[in-house]
Amino acid sequence: MRKLGILVFLVLSFGFAQKVHLMWSGAITGPTSDAGKYYAQGVEDYCKYANEEGLTGGLTIVCETRDDQYNNANTQRNFEEALERGDPAFLGYSTGGTLQLKPLIQEVGMTYIPASYHIGNIDPPNNDYLFLPIVSYSEQVIALLEYIAKEKPGAKVALAVHPSPFGRAPVPDAKEAAKELGIEIVEVQEMAKGLDYTATLKRFANKGVEYIVYQNVAGPVATMIKDAKRLGLNIKHAAAHYAGGPDLLRLAGDAAEGVIWVTSYYMPYEDAPGAAFVKKLGERYKRPADTIESVHYPSGMLAAAIAIEAIKRAHTAGKPVTGDAGREAVYAEMLKLSFDPGLAVGPVTYSKEDHVGVDHMRVLEAKGGKFVPITEPFQSKLFRKVHYGK
Repeated sequence: MRKLGILVFLVLSFGFAQKVHLMWSGAITGPTSDAGKYYAQGVEDYCKYANEEGLTGGLTIVCETRDDQYNNANTQRNFEEALERGDPAFLGYSTGGTLQLKPLIQEVGMTYIPASYHIGNIDPPNNDYLFLPIVSYSEQVIALLEYIAKEKPGAKVALAVHPSPFGRAPVPDAKEAAKELGIEIVEVQEMAKGLDYTATLKRFANKGVEYIVYQNVAGPVATMIKDAKRLGLNIKHAAAHYAGGPDLLRLAGDAAEGVIWVTSYYMPYEDAPGAAFVKKLGERYKRPADTIESVHYPSGMLAAAIAIEAIKRAHTAGKPVTGDAGREAVYAEMLKLSFDPGLAVGPVTYSKEDHVGVDHMRVLEAKGGKFVPITEPFQSKLFRKVHYGK
């Protein structure tokens, strides 16, 4: 009996790793699901990889992806369920859902990593527990405007945005930046999905628009770009993170040639360790080519990697990683987190004052069916002046 008792103790002590749950809630179906479905797969695959490769400090991270259909009420229910279960962090998605949850996130002290890169997520009030994985939409769009101002001083620009808080997020900062740059934003147009954009484009042309800057997802952007080519319009196109990438090339075909795009992520065909890593994971978990080539796949990986790294560090420091104490411990690790998972063009670093993880990006241009970098990684100084007054 004594030997049996010792065996049971050893199995209980060493045979079962502590399980920690981590939930992602986002649009696998519904609006923006052309991004969300790949983001979810990135979360799932990085979680599997981290468990299999021992990147969890001995924990078993149980990742769960929930389809909230881009519905804020669904997002809130999922968040409350994760909170009640004792999860130490939460992976969110939409701008509207994140903004709605900000007071509750602050009240309960839950580390929250959204797929939305809206700068308002980390602006006061109720911003202590929100962390952006990469540079904000505002900085992305201002970086595009800076590039346009250098290429065409005094250019006339239209903003074509998603009809949601996500789409509208960078508009105020973009308008202020345009004044600083001496370019003119002649119109801000919200784009409903699946429409013919002939009338909109003709109106832009009549107003002398030379560039359209997109804050959207790839589907409607591809439609507008193809319509512009069909109409023979001499208008150039520039896309923020979610509006461009390999998904846009797949949907728009040769109409996307010459589109400029800004992101913090590597392209799957680049000669870079991060690109090779994404491809390796996609092949390991038998993902199709459209998943591996989508920029939203590594985006989901990065969000999961950030949360898992903070959970692991809290655990290896001997701190609890579930319940109220676990949320506090993981948050404390987030405030000093510095590591490089290799998925983007810079490391992830956070502090009490800085809640942007990867703070560099690149401008790329569509050439011959690929997005090719045309700048080195950089930050936008103008964004800091416009948004923070520095």
